[in-house]
Amino acid sequence: MLKRLLDHLPVRPSRLRSAAEQLRKCEGRVAELKASLDKARAGSQEWRAKADEASQRAAAARDAVAQQAKQIERMQAQTTRNEQQQAREMEQLRARVADLTDKRARDAADLRAHLSATERDLAHAREHLMTIDVKLDILEGAANVLDGRTRTILTARPFPEPADSSKQ
Repeated sequence: MLKRLLDHLPVRPSRLRSAAEQLRKCEGRVAELKASLDKARAGSQEWRAKADEASQRAAAARDAVAQQAKQIERMQAQTTRNEQQQAREMEQLRARVADLTDKRARDAADLRAHLSATERDLAHAREHLMTIDVKLDILEGAANVLDGRTRTILTARPFPEPADSSKQ
């Protein structure tokens, strides 16, 4: 086809041949560039898909991090509340222990006072018991003496026989 054009064109044939050769080179280059462009577009789409996937993973990771941050905040708040509750309970227990210690000390002092009063009462009761025991010994001795005297009197004198109540 170029040969037919060569006869009708006002351009020198050598110039036309070089232009035709350049055109073929350019067309080859265009074909290569088109192939390279298609390849680049395919690669670009792959990278875009990878970027989208990475973006989705990053968004999911951000969501997970946000949830974990909220969970950490809740746990920290719960820990703070627990620590405050524990501090209140410890203070209440310390106050109760102090009260119980004071009460125990008062009870111990009361028991000591009661013990000493009881010891005095016991000593006094023992003295009374000893006095009563001595008095009982004296009474027993007197009863024995009286019994001995009564027996000697009764054995020394005979008793009249009782009168028969049927005779009267």
